[in-house]
Amino acid sequence: MKIFQYDTIDSTNNEAKRLIQQGEKPSFAVYAHQQTAGRGRLGRPWETPAGNVALTMTVLPPEELSTQSTIAPLTALAIYDVLKPLIRAEDQLAIKWPNDILINEAKVSGTLIEADRTAIYIGVGINVKTKPEHVPYKTICLSELTEVKTDQLVKELAAAFEKYHTRWKNEGFEALTALYNKRLYRLHKPLRISLDREKQKWEEGICCGVNRYGHLQLKDEKGQIKAHSAGDIDAPLQH
Repeated sequence: MKIFQYDTIDSTNNEAKRLIQQGEKPSFAVYAHQQTAGRGRLGRPWETPAGNVALTMTVLPPEELSTQSTIAPLTALAIYDVLKPLIRAEDQLAIKWPNDILINEAKVSGTLIEADRTAIYIGVGINVKTKPEHVPYKTICLSELTEVKTDQLVKELAAAFEKYHTRWKNEGFEALTALYNKRLYRLHKPLRISLDREKQKWEEGICCGVNRYGHLQLKDEKGQIKAHSAGDIDAPLQH
């Protein structure tokens, strides 16, 4: 995958779109050491200070648009692969549905997927040197655990993503579901999912992993399983 590298940029997703408009064809990636106007899921700000990773990978849209939602979880698998060798044996690495990466229950990476008729834009942020401080959840950066060469990390991530994306195109997300669930945060444990931005609506249950569509499955007290296509994992229930 061809990688365009920048020191500072407003948004790697925005730059990828500009390159598409200028005639660049997917797949390619845009990587910056610092991002000044990034955003995460639901339009939330995603800080990328100098020394961290802001990366956008582009691919062509799938023939079946219904499969597009599973690109986020396959990206999480790729991030997991490249981070696992960097952390200590006692550190717990997990995927928080749908695509955040946690180390010891603290967020180290997030993904934003955008799409238009020409491409899918997979934006990835990784806390390497620093971490966001004024956010309502725990965060961590890789420098707290080990020394990381960001340029090498980006190359490895692009390669890992291409590997999973190729398998996804050939076999579908169903072929990756078992691996994703094995790495899933709070699998077979109680959790709750908020269904709106204001967190006024939420459901709780036992996490049963994701299905072939990447939807999170929760089992309620009656043993019924309901699949959720969107939502935020909130604080674990106290049992």
